Amino acid sequence: MDNLGEIISCLEKQKSIYEELLSISRKKKQVLIDGNVEKLDSMVKREGNLIIEIGDLENKREKAVEALAKELGCSSKELTVSYVCDRVADKRVGLIRSLADSIGSILKELKELNDINGKLIEQSLEYVNFSINLVADVLEGQKAVYEANEEENKGNGVRLFDAKV
Repeated sequence: MDNLGEIISCLEKQKSIYEELLSISRKKKQVLIDGNVEKLDSMVKREGNLIIEIGDLENKREKAVEALAKELGCSSKELTVSYVCDRVADKRVGLIRSLADSIGSILKELKELNDINGKLIEQSLEYVNFSINLVADVLEGQKAVYEANEEENKGNGVRLFDAKV
């Protein structure tokens, strides 16, 4: 496969994965609201696997970009979508621009959802910490009552009844 074709293939696969990540993030919002820890765990694991796939695709794409940059006589840093569209005479150039735009839109929405989900997680953690502190305060109060009773009984050597059986 030619380098431009390899880049397109990688971008198409990455777009598909980003769409799946977006779908998971949309569902995750409700899972966080519902507090379904098991479902959240499976979603996070799936996201991790998808991110690994994206990393592999990104490495492939970077190799293809480097090879295409050599063909065009420029550095891989200079090789942007705009550069390719302006300098490469290939009918697939429009597809690259379209894929790049789509991925950009998906990533923007994904970031917004992740920000919302992050805030939901923070709120959940604050609630959990509040609950733990509340329980700890109640238990600390009970401990103080029991310790006070022990102190009262230690100094009290006189008993009204001396029960011996």
